[in-house]
Amino acid sequence: MSSLGTILQILALIATIPAMVTLMASVAVSRRGRAQQASTLANVGFLLVFANTLLLTLCVGIILVCFLTENMTLSYVAMNFPETDSALKPLYQVAGVWAGRQGSLLFWTWLISLFAAATAWRRMRQTDALTCAALAVTELVIMLFACAMVLSDANNAFIATPAQYLNADGTLVAGASTGMNPLLLHWAMVLHPPATFIGYAGCTVPFAYAIAALITGDLSARWVEHADRVAVFSFIFLTIGMVLGAVWAYVVLGWGGFWAWDAVENASFMSWLTAIAMIHSFTLYRRRGVFRRWSLFAATITFIFVVLGTFITRSGLVQSVHAFAEDPVSTYFFLGIMISAGLAFLLLMLYRSAALTEEDEIESLASKNGSYYLTNLVCIVGACLVAYLTVSSALPSWLPLGGQVVSAGVYNAVARPATALFGLLMAMCPLLGWRKTDGAAFWRNFRVPLIVGAVVFVALEVFFFADLVPAYDATVAAGGDTAATLAEQGPRLYYLAVAEVSLVAAALLFASSAYLLGRGVRARASRGENPAQAVVNLFRHSPAQAGGYLAHLGCAIALVGLVGSGMFVQEQTVNLAAEEGAHATVAGYALTVTGIEDTFDAEDDRVMTVELAVGRAAADGEPDEAAGTIGTLSPAIEVSAATQQQTLHASVLTFPTEDLFVAFQGLNADGSLSLSVKVNPLILCNWIGGVLCIAGIVLAVVPRRATPLLAADERG
Repeated sequence: MSSLGTILQILALIATIPAMVTLMASVAVSRRGRAQQASTLANVGFLLVFANTLLLTLCVGIILVCFLTENMTLSYVAMNFPETDSALKPLYQVAGVWAGRQGSLLFWTWLISLFAAATAWRRMRQTDALTCAALAVTELVIMLFACAMVLSDANNAFIATPAQYLNADGTLVAGASTGMNPLLLHWAMVLHPPATFIGYAGCTVPFAYAIAALITGDLSARWVEHADRVAVFSFIFLTIGMVLGAVWAYVVLGWGGFWAWDAVENASFMSWLTAIAMIHSFTLYRRRGVFRRWSLFAATITFIFVVLGTFITRSGLVQSVHAFAEDPVSTYFFLGIMISAGLAFLLLMLYRSAALTEEDEIESLASKNGSYYLTNLVCIVGACLVAYLTVSSALPSWLPLGGQVVSAGVYNAVARPATALFGLLMAMCPLLGWRKTDGAAFWRNFRVPLIVGAVVFVALEVFFFADLVPAYDATVAAGGDTAATLAEQGPRLYYLAVAEVSLVAAALLFASSAYLLGRGVRARASRGENPAQAVVNLFRHSPAQAGGYLAHLGCAIALVGLVGSGMFVQEQTVNLAAEEGAHATVAGYALTVTGIEDTFDAEDDRVMTVELAVGRAAADGEPDEAAGTIGTLSPAIEVSAATQQQTLHASVLTFPTEDLFVAFQGLNADGSLSLSVKVNPLILCNWIGGVLCIAGIVLAVVPRRATPLLAADERG
């Protein structure tokens, strides 16, 4: 398996070279007007693209077969095999393909090749110069990724397992490997990495088409039309990957949050932000013929940030719970890819500068064009700032924050006001005119969302002052690390003001999105359709607009969740006697120990579980017996027999307005139970908003013919 995989990997690398040569030769020949010869060369290049994809598919297939058949002859399989008796073990075996450093890079490279093959398949009959150049760029990226795998043992998934670690029957010698990291043995981690990698790989296509447009000089909207659906498809999977990663962090890592501003989390976030700017720019390029430079720039910087995520993960220069050990080959290769992509873009932009002049791109900031411009600016500047803060620890000390690890509080201090501004822009943009906004027309569009938004805001204010502000005050009064963290975010008045502005933005965004959806339904109902038919047909015939508004609606709900679960969490460490009946109260909840289990699973891992009954606390701090039990929790701690690594299995009790989160952290020196208890307000809004956002984006790319029923998006 080792020799076969290595040979296939090398052949995949070699195949990219003639593919690039023939594809670029086709471009050169087509410029001379020899269409037949150009078509022949293009077809040969396309076949080589398919051959490259086939070779990489066989490479991934070998790794997958080894995991499924428990073939330990490959060191990568031996080091990442899931040693578990879980019913999900077959899925974990499949997930082993991307669980480690070597497999994840191979998987990512294979996905890029799949996108290349899909592009070649769709354009087989046309074989245009633009697509040939784009595929040549894609093959160049694949070649560089393949070089990183072939030239570095640290990235090569086909290194053989040393003979001394294998028994005669092919099984591993006892203690030879610790297997897959126990933290990865969760359903969300089966889906989160491939979703993220699909998003990353797909971002190569818009970049390739952008460079191809600059190479060929075809700066019409054609390249955007070819790349647009792939860009949106990739953005969907980037979003899914981030949501699943947040779920995993919340449940598995046991710290009670879902976003820690970890370096690799930030890498996904950067790409996600720039992808928003890319999709918005593509929309204006296709529909209005503007934002051409923005489209080219956003496609390029999105790809660069995707590679930056790989650089952070694999270089070892930035510390992260997701990062692998340092590898010089990865460092130089991926740094070289980023620099080369940036330089190629700049040089080609200079070369084509005369053809990229635009007239009347932005006549007024109070317009859709102006709003898109400001949104793009927030996204790009935000992504660059997050990137700088993320790598600051690896920068020289003479630079601002150089050599320093930036705390989560710094990120939050920047992100919270920026998110509120972004929400306001999202709320206002659909109500504005394209080039200029007529005041009277704007007021006609805005007055209903303003009234509805005011009602929503008042409802949020009731909860804000009844629950969130008292939670903030109680945390500050309790003192400790959490109170110190809040103090770092600024005075009480400023902190609450940021939350209030965010809620205003969320209320307006919710109201404007609901209003525009409602107006679309009314437009269809006026044609005689009943309300149910109108809703269905709206999404069938105007998917881009209706899906976009649904996504914005999801963002509004998620913003409310971010305010509650990100700014007003109540946290307390509780120590309880290891006996039934021991109890404590936290934030109005009474936690009572009803049982303790200490067992060993089939892998000889120790699992200690605490059973808790949850009730309401009475005024004297004791459990309110009259209120009864409102739920149960079973937090556990698992200690790996092989590595002694501890895994916290948190337990969560979900209510409409908050989560009660409890993680069992083990036994104290005196034998008592240590429990980390958190109350996360409005966190359910994060998950609901995320699902609606993804659903809206998916519906927006359904291939239906649009109709001009959502008049607010079509009026000047």
